[in-house]
Amino acid sequence: MSNINLLFTCPHGGKNDNGSSENPPIIRRTIDNFPADSICPARDGQGFNNVNDALTEDLTKAIADNISNLSGKDPYVELAEFNRRWIDYNRKHEGGCAYVVSPIDPDSSARDSYKKYHDGISQKIKEMLPPDSNSLAFLFDIHGTDDEKAPNGHCIEVIIGTDQTRSRQALTDDFFWGSNGFIPQLDTKGIPAYPENLCQERESHSLDGGYTVKTYASSRLVAIQIEVIHRIRNNRHRREQFAADLAECILNFVKPLGIF
Repeated sequence: MSNINLLFTCPHGGKNDNGSSENPPIIRRTIDNFPADSICPARDGQGFNNVNDALTEDLTKAIADNISNLSGKDPYVELAEFNRRWIDYNRKHEGGCAYVVSPIDPDSSARDSYKKYHDGISQKIKEMLPPDSNSLAFLFDIHGTDDEKAPNGHCIEVIIGTDQTRSRQALTDDFFWGSNGFIPQLDTKGIPAYPENLCQERESHSLDGGYTVKTYASSRLVAIQIEVIHRIRNNRHRREQFAADLAECILNFVKPLGIF
């Protein structure tokens, strides 16, 4: 089966918990060994958090499977290896924001795992966007959130982050918000999302897209962060239905661009 120009990443669903002798000696991330805010500023999405996004790996795999079934093509997938307690793959490695280097592991197994994850993303983007092509590609970064209300108080099921529109610079506002736009597509499935309009998207700072979407977005790659509430992720039936609905929304959204 050929590939489709869609990449799904999941940085906070790693299941390796550093608990056996087969795993590398990675130091647990705690608030006590986390760098100062001046080095890893929370306002830039680099702040401390060691809570794994439960079942986001399962959700990501289910979305990708539904994409394959609906399109007849395989999307690209990159999954975190380690639990967020050990490595945060959605933080920059500079300054120790993503992991703690172990003194008993000078070659840094944490660094190697982090590098493998991001090298994997870079390689998949190169495959989707060869230099001799003018094609477009999409990266969807799948996360979990405990927030069930938007800043305006409305109940939500997903938060969509685009770095205040910057990570979707390859798309016009009319395309993203038009009748076939991504968030309008979610609305057709009865999935309440935030932001609700372009103004909110431009002004929003809450969960608006972290290191991954900010790093890889370009004039040819649209990067979108998707935060899914825990009630959907933690219920198998709802998770599977959401994965099916989201896959359909994504394909309807990208179809006019000739992605498949």
